[in-house]
Amino acid sequence: MKEEIFQIHRYSVGYKIDKQLLLSLKDIFEQYSEKSILEIRVGCNNNASYVFDNVDECFEFFDKKPYRIIKMEISVMFGTEYNSNQIKLSFDNGDKPLTELRFRFDNGDDYLLLKNKIELCLNNFKLSYRILSRLPIMPMLLTIVFICICVYTDIKNIIFPGTIQWMITGIWIVGSFSIVVFPVFTRIKRNLFPCIEFKIGQNALIEEKNASKRNFIVGTVVIGTVLGIVVNYISNFIF
Repeated sequence: MKEEIFQIHRYSVGYKIDKQLLLSLKDIFEQYSEKSILEIRVGCNNNASYVFDNVDECFEFFDKKPYRIIKMEISVMFGTEYNSNQIKLSFDNGDKPLTELRFRFDNGDDYLLLKNKIELCLNNFKLSYRILSRLPIMPMLLTIVFICICVYTDIKNIIFPGTIQWMITGIWIVGSFSIVVFPVFTRIKRNLFPCIEFKIGQNALIEEKNASKRNFIVGTVVIGTVLGIVVNYISNFIF
């Protein structure tokens, strides 16, 4: 009797990929088998892929190269035979972001052991803003602004001419549609709120700049909303 395990697990995106994560995964693989053979395949925005057989080589390469990392596959074989136990962990920050874990094992207990260890490891590298990376932020902001205008004008009994009302509605519809459909807005959002954050080499500098922009945008929206509510409340109270 021979046992065979073929399993694919997909997880909600929102992970930070850095050297500590890769070293932790490498340690998990080596604890299971000293015969583990590691391969790291990295896809970049220059339409090229790079293959490394150890973590240090990967980081040394990207310390010198400014290419934006789009995806990474971490593969490990526990032996040299073609049917050896295998694991492939995929992180993709492209148009269809993905975090996927594939197993091909001949032992169910070993499969569950490694699966639990890898999932526990990944949980320690979740992004704090991972919910924002999945939400359609700009259409939501446009909708919030549109609703605020409607509520404010209703409270103040302000009646815009029909032309102005159609213009406001048109800007909301066209703006929301354009942001969702056109790739340039998707890329901007993916850069500011990446589903997978690759903090590797010079990519770490890119992520730090985007983090500053992200914090500024989120802070501006939150502070602006709070100030607007407070000012409106004070105005109603005074007048």
